[in-house]
Amino acid sequence: MRELLAGYLAAASESAAAADRGDELVRDLEALSAALVHHADLRRVLTDPGIVSRTRRGIVRDLLEGRAAPEAVDLLSFTCAVERAGEFPIAIAQLTAALIEHRGEQVVPGRVAGRERLRGYAARVLQELAGAGEVDEVEDELFRFARILDGNLALRSALADPQAPVTTRREVVDALLAGRVHDATLRLVGYVLSAGQQRDLVGTFEALAALAAEERGRRLAEVRSAVEIDDAERERLARALGRLVERPVDVRVVIDPAVVGGALVTVGDLVIDGTVRLRLERLRDALAL
Repeated sequence: MRELLAGYLAAASESAAAADRGDELVRDLEALSAALVHHADLRRVLTDPGIVSRTRRGIVRDLLEGRAAPEAVDLLSFTCAVERAGEFPIAIAQLTAALIEHRGEQVVPGRVAGRERLRGYAARVLQELAGAGEVDEVEDELFRFARILDGNLALRSALADPQAPVTTRREVVDALLAGRVHDATLRLVGYVLSAGQQRDLVGTFEALAALAAEERGRRLAEVRSAVEIDDAERERLARALGRLVERPVDVRVVIDPAVVGGALVTVGDLVIDGTVRLRLERLRDALAL
């Protein structure tokens, strides 16, 4: 089973349990798994690689909407989107087995798999939000929490300590954030601590903020500057970067005295270094020749 799907399952099962639909979710997955075995026509349609995933997702929703738990409908639709058509029955069987085996437990993946599983978990959590305003709120809170960690070595070390129990680290986060941030933000932070993502907490939360921006069809740009950037300059920068990456851009400014002057801009894998420090380094290298 794909790690992306495993993460989505973790979040969906949490939500189903919170709504007292945990058993219903299991029954719905078992029922569809059995239907795929016994009904050749259904199996043929949902495993046909010639039918695009959007169509197969629509078929799943038409079949199950109002007849199954909403978490089951969304989970099966997501499975159509991320799994190859021919693997769909196997994926459903694996999801059912994982749900029965690990319900109520937090399964910690390895570091390599953890980031992809986190993407799946975040996809579900963000999907549950009511609208763009809430997604924007979560994006902002995740980015600000990354900045807090970046500037507080003691807190970062405490949350990244592999010797400290997960429950202890989550209590620290609850004390800091509970009642002050959106519930979705708290869920995502808690999952990061539970799912073995402590090696680079700052980078992980920045990545989650970027995922939230992508959920709204936008890209997140981090701008490091020695001084604050006013709203007009921020808007001009957002427009220029938007033309460059061909998507709307959210600009988040990080005040960093080490920049000296100018700005260091990061949008995904794109890095634009317009700092005075870079120009000084190039001048120094030229003089050394």
